[in-house]
Amino acid sequence: MDSHSAPAALRPFGRPADLEVDFDAADRAGLVTSLLAQCAEESDPAHWWSQPVGARTAALLRLLAATEQRETATLQARCAGSGCGELFEFELPLRGLPGENADNEPMRIRLDESRWLTLRRPTGNDLRRWREARPASRADALRAMFDALVLDGRVDSADEPVLAASIEAVDPLVAFGVACVCPACGATSEVTVDLEALALGRLAAHQRELLRQVHRLASRYGWTEAEVLAVPQARRASYLALIEAEG
Repeated sequence: MDSHSAPAALRPFGRPADLEVDFDAADRAGLVTSLLAQCAEESDPAHWWSQPVGARTAALLRLLAATEQRETATLQARCAGSGCGELFEFELPLRGLPGENADNEPMRIRLDESRWLTLRRPTGNDLRRWREARPASRADALRAMFDALVLDGRVDSADEPVLAASIEAVDPLVAFGVACVCPACGATSEVTVDLEALALGRLAAHQRELLRQVHRLASRYGWTEAEVLAVPQARRASYLALIEAEG
């Protein structure tokens, strides 16, 4: 997927093979890769491992939108305003987020008045290598990241705050935040959203619901798993409502 290619098409999650996906796997990068390769027209895992982290996240959100057949997710946040603490809801678009269509060109970041840094965007392969390396400390992890991503320039540990803020601005899907206004007090809070965790959690819930539907319909009608999932979702819901009505 280069800067000029259209996003890969994704089918909704919900085929028999999707019930085999292990959402409890410790390797989150591997889970994301497997999901995208399984549900996208581009089914080569190597392709998805090579994609920038932001592009993988955007594809995962498109998969969620296709599965839930909706364009937004309703989330909750608690106001961080002094003495408020109000719990409120906000809508997060699943498509068209800032940075979704970012190209794969290197990032040029200004560290201070005299120093610039050029970095390439982290990919799924980077996530895999960093996980396999098992760094002993946060400092070791940061050094491994800098060594892998810096194309030009020098970065010190003291540069981390500026670097993190700059990367967030240039590649926002990697570290995503939403400015939300509290409906109770009017204070603005910056809400951090782990977009990968959001999508994976909702897809895992969808898998659990599919298993429940298979169990109910197979028990009542004697259908196989594949036969249950071949029935369109709207008709499955009608059958389940009839079963519930009969008690």
